Amino acid sequence: MEIKIDILNSPTEKDNGILNNKFSEYLRIQYPTLPPESEDKIFMVVAHDEAGDYIGAIRCHCYWDGLEIDTFWVKESQRGRKIGSVLLEKAETIGANNGAVVAFLKTVDAKPFYERHGYETYGVLEDRPIGTSLYHLKKRLVKPT
Repeated sequence: MEIKIDILNSPTEKDNGILNNKFSEYLRIQYPTLPPESEDKIFMVVAHDEAGDYIGAIRCHCYWDGLEIDTFWVKESQRGRKIGSVLLEKAETIGANNGAVVAFLKTVDAKPFYERHGYETYGVLEDRPIGTSLYHLKKRLVKPT
């Protein structure tokens, strides 16, 4: 059997759909009790100032019994005022209420912030970007019984 390999520099929606469907099919076979992707929950927790402008926000994705912290930002002038801590705590509560037993994320420069909130490093990728380290952190939200 001859196999042809193509490079798709701009995969189409159809290409992405085929890959996603094949991967989902594999997951259903390997992990039949895994919740379907339709049960995934994407949410944001947002802090506003008096004018209604964002001064901080966190976007998360709840799936497969976990809370993935995707994007987290607090306006520079608002840092040190516990806004980030409140946003993170609210996100963790929402995650736990939606079945997440562990929270996880990756960060280049916010490792000390997350460690103050109970997160532990479980992996480090050097030079991502060059000259830095990308830290993978986790925190158990629900203690095993």
